[in-house]
Amino acid sequence: MVTQKVQLSKSTNEHTFTSGLSLKSIKKKRELEASINPLKNNIEDLPKDPFTFDEFKEHWDFCSDQFYKTGRMLMSSTMKMAQLSMEEHVVIVEFPNKGSQLSFEENLYDLSSYIQRKLNNYHLKFDVRVNETVEIKKTYTIDDRLNYLKEVNPNLETLIQAFDLDLNA
Repeated sequence: MVTQKVQLSKSTNEHTFTSGLSLKSIKKKRELEASINPLKNNIEDLPKDPFTFDEFKEHWDFCSDQFYKTGRMLMSSTMKMAQLSMEEHVVIVEFPNKGSQLSFEENLYDLSSYIQRKLNNYHLKFDVRVNETVEIKKTYTIDDRLNYLKEVNPNLETLIQAFDLDLNA
């Protein structure tokens, strides 16, 4: 089935039919695609200036403040709770939970574009991770509770010895 497009002629106000497979139609389709998808640069041709973690952190903090000032407080607080580390041109961003990660990834394009431009390094990538290591300590017996309390407050052992307390009974 060949599709046809109906166009209104500007000069005569009459309808003209353009085949979906005509050269004119294909040209218009390519022009539309080019306007929607701008030319993608070869990443190897883009600048790759060296930078330090401190320079990166300075721009990170500036972006966080700007997000706060423009009313995007959630993104600002998410950025402040992130644990950052860097390996070559990859910034590792760790969050305590999946919700923070999702909130951050919604605004990642704006953030990465700004930081890449400021550092003049377009090879910079972000690796967003969730680190949900939750350590729950439960005490079950009296000895476990006593050991836990000693762990929290080491002076408790001194108190037990000073008053010669027998807590094993």
